[in-house]
Amino acid sequence: MEYGHFDQAKREYVIDRVDVPVSWTNYLGVEDLAAVVNHTAGGYLFYKSPERHRITRFRPNGVPMDRPGHYVYLRDDDTGEFWSVSWQPCGGPLEAYRCRHGLSYSVYECVRNGVGAAQTLFIPRGEAVELWDLALENTSGRERRLSVYSYAEFSYHQIPIDNQNFQMSLYCAGSAYKDGIIDYELFYEHAHQFMAASFVPDGFDCLRDSFLGPYRTETNPLAVERGECFGSFEKGGNHCAVLQKTLTLAPGEKTRLVWMLGEGGVEEGRRIRAKYSDPAAVDAALADLAGFWEKKLSKLQVSTPDPDMDVMLNTWTLYQSEINVMFSRFASFIEVGGRTGLGYRDTAQDAMTIPHSNPQGCKKRIMQLMQGLTSAGYGLHLFDPAWFGPQAEKPAFRSPTVIPMPDRASIVHGLEDACADDALWLVAAVAEYVRETGELSFFDEVVGYADGGEGSVYEHLKKILDFSAAQVGPHGVCKGLRADWNDCLNLGGGESAMVSFLHVWALGHFVDAARALGRTEDAEQYQAMRRGVMEICRRELWDGDWYLRGVTADGRKIGTHADAEGRVHLESNAWAVLSGAAEGEQALRAMDAVDRSLYTDYGLRLNAPSYTRPDDAIGFITRVYPGVKENGAIFSHSNPWAWCAEAMLGRGERAMKFYKALCPAAQNDKIEIRQSEPYSYCQFVMGPDHSAFGRARHPFMTGSAGWSYFAATRYILGVRPQFGGLLVDPCVPADWRRFAITRVWRGAVYHITVENPDGVEKGVASVTCSGQAIKGLIPAQPAGSVNEVVVTMGRRELV
Repeated sequence: MEYGHFDQAKREYVIDRVDVPVSWTNYLGVEDLAAVVNHTAGGYLFYKSPERHRITRFRPNGVPMDRPGHYVYLRDDDTGEFWSVSWQPCGGPLEAYRCRHGLSYSVYECVRNGVGAAQTLFIPRGEAVELWDLALENTSGRERRLSVYSYAEFSYHQIPIDNQNFQMSLYCAGSAYKDGIIDYELFYEHAHQFMAASFVPDGFDCLRDSFLGPYRTETNPLAVERGECFGSFEKGGNHCAVLQKTLTLAPGEKTRLVWMLGEGGVEEGRRIRAKYSDPAAVDAALADLAGFWEKKLSKLQVSTPDPDMDVMLNTWTLYQSEINVMFSRFASFIEVGGRTGLGYRDTAQDAMTIPHSNPQGCKKRIMQLMQGLTSAGYGLHLFDPAWFGPQAEKPAFRSPTVIPMPDRASIVHGLEDACADDALWLVAAVAEYVRETGELSFFDEVVGYADGGEGSVYEHLKKILDFSAAQVGPHGVCKGLRADWNDCLNLGGGESAMVSFLHVWALGHFVDAARALGRTEDAEQYQAMRRGVMEICRRELWDGDWYLRGVTADGRKIGTHADAEGRVHLESNAWAVLSGAAEGEQALRAMDAVDRSLYTDYGLRLNAPSYTRPDDAIGFITRVYPGVKENGAIFSHSNPWAWCAEAMLGRGERAMKFYKALCPAAQNDKIEIRQSEPYSYCQFVMGPDHSAFGRARHPFMTGSAGWSYFAATRYILGVRPQFGGLLVDPCVPADWRRFAITRVWRGAVYHITVENPDGVEKGVASVTCSGQAIKGLIPAQPAGSVNEVVVTMGRRELV
C-alpha cells in the first residue's frame, strides 16, 4: 500500500494520505536553530541544544501522537466550524490533504469547504527564526469570513527541569505581549523567545491553559471554538504563542500571512518582523535554502538502471547523512533531547561518509573527536564537545536551574567504561577527509587530549592503533572491553573478532596515509602490525565456513557451527572481508554464509538464530526479544558493510540484492508492513523471529544513512577518492550495461560514464579522461575544470 510518492523534480516526498501508520518526520534548519516536525506539523524547536535550549514543548510517546506542534487553525466565522491546516490536531474530514517534506522545509496543504490553505515551515539560513508562511485562497465562489490562529507551546529550556521539576519550571517562565509581539521569558536564565507576525494581530494568547480551556486539548481549543482569544499573559505557568488574525476573502481572493517564531527578545522580534513581513523576503530565504542543498547534492549525482537507487542517492540518503553530521543523534522523536553530546563511534562514522558535501562539518566533528580522545588512545564513549571548548562566560549569579558542568577529572572515564571500537573509526574518518580535500597538512594540526596534553592529528591516530594493539586477550584477538560496535554483545569483556578486523582496517588507512606523507618508517612499522593482526584473525577466528564473533571472558567461542543460537553473525564476517583480512576461499565462504543464514527480503539480520535464553557471559543481547534490535533483527547500520564486502569480492549481483532488500524507496508500496518513512533508513527492521517482521523503526538518526551512501557510491558504483588520484572501480549487476555519475572532487567536475559491453560484474578494461588514456588512478584535474571520463568495464583489470 502506498501513502505517498517521490517528486524527484522538486526533491520532495509527497504524503498523499494523512493516515500513515506512524509519524513521518523531517528536519528544519541547517545551523543553530532547528526543528523536528512530522507530517501533521507535530514536533519541537530548539536552539543549539535539544536538551539545554528547547524552545517549544513536545510530549514524546504520547497519546494523541506527536503533540504539540507548530499549528495553524482556520475558523469559518459564519458557521463556527474550525480545522487545522496540517489536519492534526483538530482531525476531521478534509476535501484534500497532502504534506510535502522537502530539504529543510515542510509544506502542509489542505482544502476544506472551499478554502485552500498551504502552511510552509522553514528556518532561513543566517537567522534564528522559524517562519510559518500561510497561503490562503477562497475557491468557494462566495465571500468568506475567517479567523486564523497560530499555536505553539513554549518549553522551559532545560528538558529534565521542564519534564520533572515543575516546582521550578512553572514559576520561572513568564510571558507578555508588546507591540504585536509575544515575548516569552525565562527569568532565571535571562533568556527570551518571541513570536511576531506580518500582520497586526486581532487577538493573542500567551497562556496555554487560557487558550485551550479546562479539560481540553489542542484538538478543541476554547479560544478557537468561541472565535476570540483571551489576551492572556502572566509571570509563571505554561505559555504558548497564539496570534490571531480575522479577515474576509472575496471569491477567488488569495492572501499570505507569516508568523515568526524565534530566539531573542522583543527588539529581535521587531527586526525579524520588518524583514519577513515582505513575502518576497520569505520567498528569497526559501530559494536560498534550496540553493544551499542543491550545491551539496551537485557534488555527486547518479543515473543508474535502478530508479530506487537514483532517488535515494541523489537526494534522500545524502540529506539524511548530512542531518546526522549537523545534529548528532539526540534530536528526533525517539531521542527527544534528554541527553546531548556526541557518541564517539557514531560521530566518527558520520564524518567519514560525506566529506565531499560537507568538508567543514566533517572536519569540525573530527576535531571534536580528537579532543575527546584520551592520551591512552581510547575515546570517551559519550561526551559533550563543550567540555573541551572555550569556557563560557560565567553567569553573574548561580542559577538554581543550571546543572553544574563536570570537572575534567570526572569527565574522563577509565578503561572499564571504554568501548573497544570507538576510536578506531576515527582513523578512517581522518583518512577519508584528507583523500577528499587533499589537505595533507591536516595530519600535523595540533589538538589536545581529553585528559591533558596535546599532540598532532597524526600522533592521535598512532595512539589509537597502539591502544588496540596492546588491548588483546589470550588468543591475541582484541579485547571487546565494555563493548564493541554491538553494545548488547559485550562477551563479558572477552575478545572481539569485530574489533580485530576494525584494527586491520584502521591500520590499512593509516599506512596509506603514512605513505602519502612520505613517512616510510611508520608505514613499514604499522604495515607489519597489520600483517600480524591479519594472521591472528585467520588463525584464531576461522570456524570452517565463517568467522567467529568472538570469545567470552570465560573462554567460550561465540558464532561457531556448534552454537544453537547466534551461530552466524554479520559484523565479523562482513568486516573480515571489508578489512582485507579475509582473502580467497575464506572470504567467499564467509559471505556465502551471510547470504545463506542472514538474508531476508527486508535486509540482512545481525545474527541468526536469535538468542532465546539469557546468558550474561555473551551479553545483554540474550535478554533482547528475538527479532528486535540487536537480537536477530535487520540492524540497518551493519547491512552496508556486506554490500562493500560483496563488491570487493566482485559479486555485483549479490551486492545489489543486499542493497535493494534494505532500500527504503523500494518499500514505498509496502507501508502497511514497513510503516516508517520510505525516504529514510531506519535503525532497524523487525526480523523474521518477530511477529512484526518487516516493520522499520527509528528513522533519520542512524549510522545506516552515512554507511548506505558510502557503500553504494564508493563500492557498488565504485568512485573512491585516494590520496594520489580518483579511483573508479565499480561492481554492479551484469545486466547494467551503462550508468553515469557526476562527481565533484577537489574543485574539478568529473562526468563519468561507465560502459559495460561484456556484461561483467567487476573489472575495468580501460579509462579515459578528456580523451586521454589513464592507467590506474585518474590524476586530480585543475579546480574549475570539467572532465569527461569514460570507464569501460571488462575482463582485463587495470585498477
